[in-house]
Amino acid sequence: MIDAELSQVHTDRVKYHMVSIARIQSYLRYSARRQYEAVAVPPFTLFFHPTDALPYFNYAIPDQATGGDLQRPLARLRAEFNARGRQPRLEFIEAFAPDLAATLRAEGFVEEARLNLMICTGDTYRPAPWVPGLTVSVLSEVSPLGDAQGFLTTQRRSFDPGDTTSATPAQAERFLQRLGDGRAVLARLDGQPVGAGTFTAPHDGLTEVAGIATLAPFRRRGVASVVTSEVVRTALLQGVDVALLTAADERAGRVYERIAFRPYATVLAYGDDVE
Repeated sequence: MIDAELSQVHTDRVKYHMVSIARIQSYLRYSARRQYEAVAVPPFTLFFHPTDALPYFNYAIPDQATGGDLQRPLARLRAEFNARGRQPRLEFIEAFAPDLAATLRAEGFVEEARLNLMICTGDTYRPAPWVPGLTVSVLSEVSPLGDAQGFLTTQRRSFDPGDTTSATPAQAERFLQRLGDGRAVLARLDGQPVGAGTFTAPHDGLTEVAGIATLAPFRRRGVASVVTSEVVRTALLQGVDVALLTAADERAGRVYERIAFRPYATVLAYGDDVE
């Protein structure tokens, strides 16, 4: 059960069926616009990371349900990506633009990923079982740099176990500045940082849960479930109605289902047919 504080915040809870696909797609455009340079190429908006060419940080999102003859806008989209040395790439909710995938394939794009978009609302949330010895800290713009360094280092080493570098104070300061109205959660087991996760700045009652990570030696202990649970709980306490995330596969999805995330839609990623 949600504690009394959450129940007070959410007197008017949101059901799954009230969350429209268009609302979620609009939020994903809003979130990308906050983080990246936005370039309008109707019927798309292109988003570019200022320094990182990693494909996951550079992509286009359709502004509307679109399909059919898109030869000219896709040629311009390719040109904008190529001019910046980035791989042309699109991400979108399949149900938002159901005809777009076929158009992209006809224009030489290939499907890179098919991700499960999941949602959790104040009406369905339930906390994860706690892990003995685990403590969590919620980071905001005013948190100590040491906590931010611990968060970034934990996340970095979780996603790339071969990376032994530690986050610098300058990187930690930039991270805290970018948080805005979002929050980050750092989990420690017996005092050692072991897990991390964030939610992005809320908008229109929505937020995205992202970057859930656990150091390899501490996986399969329930740490990721607790981190996700605390990320969502913190977002709900800030007045968010719907938390959403994308799970890479069914195994990852099962972690999120433990706190009542449920599959809701499919997110497609299409890239230019290049090596």
